[in-house]
Amino acid sequence: MVAVSSPPKGTKTTILTATTPASAEPTRPVFSPHETQLVDATNLIVGRLASYVAQQLLHGYSITILNAENAVFTGNPKILAKLWHTRLDLRPKGNPEFGPRFSCMPDRIVRKIVEGMVPSKSERGRNALKRLRVYIGTPAHLSGKKTQALVSAQNHKTKGITSVKELAQTLGYHLRV
Repeated sequence: MVAVSSPPKGTKTTILTATTPASAEPTRPVFSPHETQLVDATNLIVGRLASYVAQQLLHGYSITILNAENAVFTGNPKILAKLWHTRLDLRPKGNPEFGPRFSCMPDRIVRKIVEGMVPSKSERGRNALKRLRVYIGTPAHLSGKKTQALVSAQNHKTKGITSVKELAQTLGYHLRV
């Protein structure tokens, strides 16, 4: 009987098969897990953006989402607003001190959608969410940095879209300048 030991935690192993050449590159981005990925959410579909971000967070990457108010929802805007208003109608049914709490701010709306795609009750999920930053607009310290383009989340529709900013305004958010 041969004893097989598993690699230490945190190390990545690559399994090579007979058809895979030894010089094959992995398909993941070329970012190191300690480097922060900047994602510009302008004209990106929120659900696709959130699923990509959640997946990268669980792989150990740090993600910063810029211009969260410019991300878009697809579908009927009236139905979308009605769905989010029903969430706000639940607010007075709970205890004001302990929740439920629902924010109307665009950055927090996007963050909550990403949180829904991460197992936030486990330690792995909590650690992943600590590596997520979401901003309205672009902060001054990140203004000159290059952002990552997400082609798979790009919106190509012209009808039936609602930006996160428009949704937030229907929920009662007012931008204070």
